[in-house]
Amino acid sequence: MSKSTALWPGIIFCTVIAVMSFVSFLIYRPISTPMWAFIYSIVLANIINLPESLMTGIRFCSRDFLRGVIASLGIVTSALIWLTVGVGIINAFVVIFVVFFGSIYLGRKLELSDALSTLIGVGTCICGASAIAATAPALNAKEEEVGLALTCITIFSITAMFLYPFLFTSTIVGDWLGHNVNAFAIWVGTGIHEVAGVTAASGALGVAGAAMSIKSIRVFMIGPMVLLATYINSRRAKLAAGERPKLTFPAYGIAFIIFSFCCAFLDSYAFQLVTLGFNWVSIKAVLDGTIFKFLLALCFAGVGSTVRLKHLAKLGAKALGIGALMAVLAGVLALVLTIAVLGLIPV
Repeated sequence: MSKSTALWPGIIFCTVIAVMSFVSFLIYRPISTPMWAFIYSIVLANIINLPESLMTGIRFCSRDFLRGVIASLGIVTSALIWLTVGVGIINAFVVIFVVFFGSIYLGRKLELSDALSTLIGVGTCICGASAIAATAPALNAKEEEVGLALTCITIFSITAMFLYPFLFTSTIVGDWLGHNVNAFAIWVGTGIHEVAGVTAASGALGVAGAAMSIKSIRVFMIGPMVLLATYINSRRAKLAAGERPKLTFPAYGIAFIIFSFCCAFLDSYAFQLVTLGFNWVSIKAVLDGTIFKFLLALCFAGVGSTVRLKHLAKLGAKALGIGALMAVLAGVLALVLTIAVLGLIPV
């Protein structure tokens, strides 16, 4: 059997899971399509022994194809977001870098692998599952490390999705934010991990658009943070081996950034392009709302299919503890920063 032929059984398996996941997302939107795929695949892989004939295609989906999807994701992540969110940029940047470096620092103190602590950090401070998926190949992370990081993000993002609206409407947090729903949107967009979680929490108070503007800054940072995480981990590994660190960056991370500027160009000239018969707004909506969600789900089906729960258990409670602490840190820091700039936020 040729290599290309050997890929198809596993790709078809992941595609079926992706279809199931997309339907599940339409039924219950607070959990994103990729996360549904991760849940379904990890359950299947641990209930039944997947035949070896599937594994070549599954590994392709979870590694090579994933890199391509992440790079292509830049085409719907416009660099123009920097010009539209105002003071929220500062809040987003502070949360991103404090949580990212905080996770790495705690991971080293608790003797977790650099890959695992980095994945928990980027998952919490950037955009959950997509950030973990983007960063894992660059770090050569093990399947179990990816699985545990995704588990942390799923648990704490769903918790935050229900907790943030409750705190704003029913506790003193609402007073701290002046009962300003725009301030709530900035807090949610800065503090919650997953895009689906941000949408659900902010949508409960009718400010999903404002929250997603802030969240988009964090989504855009996938590319830059992949490069930073790769450099930090590579540098430490080289120094530990007594070698001179080299500046190396994954090609797909650079491609993501280039595509994001292409997206900015297309967004800027969307009206003119319509007159030429190219409706970029509609194309982008389909890409972002359907195609990329499906492709990411296909990749996550591959990731989940390689994870074994018995291996996750060996990694212990330390990783879950760091995940919980980073989730709390992100939320509290986002809240404090929002309160600090409350006077600049329109009512």
